[in-house]
Amino acid sequence: MYNEGVIKFDFLCKDKDYIIPQNVFEIINPVRNKLADENLIGQYTDGLCYGNISIRANDSNEFYISASDTGKIKKAGKEHYVRIHQCSIEENFCLFSGSGLPSSETLTHYIIYRYCKEVNSVIHIHNREIWLKLIDKVPTTPKSAEYGTIDMVRAVENLFNNGSLQKSKILVMHGHEEGVVCFGESADEAESIVLSFLKTIY
Repeated sequence: MYNEGVIKFDFLCKDKDYIIPQNVFEIINPVRNKLADENLIGQYTDGLCYGNISIRANDSNEFYISASDTGKIKKAGKEHYVRIHQCSIEENFCLFSGSGLPSSETLTHYIIYRYCKEVNSVIHIHNREIWLKLIDKVPTTPKSAEYGTIDMVRAVENLFNNGSLQKSKILVMHGHEEGVVCFGESADEAESIVLSFLKTIY
């Protein structure tokens, strides 16, 4: 039903023994675990996992992201993150380090970091009520753009080009059921955007 978790780009691991630095882990993991507690990152009854979080590495376009198939873990460890070194939209490819695999939405995170130098964290959550409430009320990708594809990346790029996404800091993936992405200058800001919408539906 959800077609979640399948990686649709090519990838190469630079260092499978790489571990996220402690100082970064202490920033990203509490936010990630709180989102898991709220079931905004999690696992469907059919076993498929959803949701992810990332943090930019220094002032580069490299970033740390929760690995694929980790939504089922309520309390993540260092081994549940990978570092993305390089992405190519044209080649549909990413170079990473870590023992896991990069999230299926890695290229979407990348395009946000590339367009917004002030953004330092991106969060992708799943929530049906938020998704339904915000479709076409905030910047929304076309229904034809499936998750994890170049079409989705180009759709997000178009939202940046028309100027709507920089202001809202949140988008709905119309073609990715329940998928919502938000971002901010910090993980805490990105989280606060998600939780502010969560409060309006419960």
